[in-house]
Amino acid sequence: MEPSLRSSSYRPTECKLRRTDPALHETIQRFVESLSHDVRVSQYADINYAMKRFENSKWYWLTQSGRSGYLVFLPNTPVVWIDEQFKSSYKIQMRVSSAVYEKTSIMIASLNLGDAVLRLEDVWLMAGQPINTPFTQRWNTLQEFFALQYKSDSVLQQGLRIETAAYQSLESIKDIQHVPNTLLAQGENEKRRLRVQMPNSAPVPVPVQGTKVQGTKPTQVKKPVLNTTRSVQNANEATAVAHPEYPDTYDLFVNGVKKGYAAVQDMDLSKRLRLVKGEIRVKIEWNPEFSMFEIHDIL
Repeated sequence: MEPSLRSSSYRPTECKLRRTDPALHETIQRFVESLSHDVRVSQYADINYAMKRFENSKWYWLTQSGRSGYLVFLPNTPVVWIDEQFKSSYKIQMRVSSAVYEKTSIMIASLNLGDAVLRLEDVWLMAGQPINTPFTQRWNTLQEFFALQYKSDSVLQQGLRIETAAYQSLESIKDIQHVPNTLLAQGENEKRRLRVQMPNSAPVPVPVQGTKVQGTKPTQVKKPVLNTTRSVQNANEATAVAHPEYPDTYDLFVNGVKKGYAAVQDMDLSKRLRLVKGEIRVKIEWNPEFSMFEIHDIL
């Protein structure tokens, strides 16, 4: 077993990132949202849905580390990391080529405050040029940035380690002793990745990519019963509370009792939900493709 970075690494300086002020936070959020109608980094997928997607193209995977978000470079503006739910943001002190700033750049990065690590995972915009290419080409662009346009400066970064992600082939899951609860799956021809909930027991059948899956099928998740005492017309209503970590994922409650999770697939509805604070009355329906409830509207 490899040694733990958390326990063995030496940090000469405690990492204390500065939060952005509300005006800068709003500026960064608006810039990210201006890139596309749907700028979400990931979407929830249970293992059954993921396996179907894995059959058709090349996929890679990462373990989850910290919170996923966007690393944004704008002219005459501090480098800012903002989480993909646009709830929090931090100023990131790092030394990069002026070309990265002058024409704007945006990368996908996970921030782990506990381990003081910023992990670079993808690039969407580099020096003003949208990177609308297959993932391996985007990854090469990111690697070139890290090697040639970024210079590590431990004094400037004040204890924050900046590194690139280590993607692995999907087939390597077969050799993992302890499969993590959640995998981030990145498709070769996909911009948005899957946040895959792995089964708690039994080996995970891994397809040879580009072929049909053979072997044991993952266990199907049955639709939970929300509330047998409510009337039929209210059977698809619940109270939703935004998950503190995962985007477009909500905890579901009926009469104060937690009944599971619900996902949001529609971008316009996602934006409307983010504007509501606290508990939200919602219309839900069971989505068998994702093996979970899906929020369809606000009541």
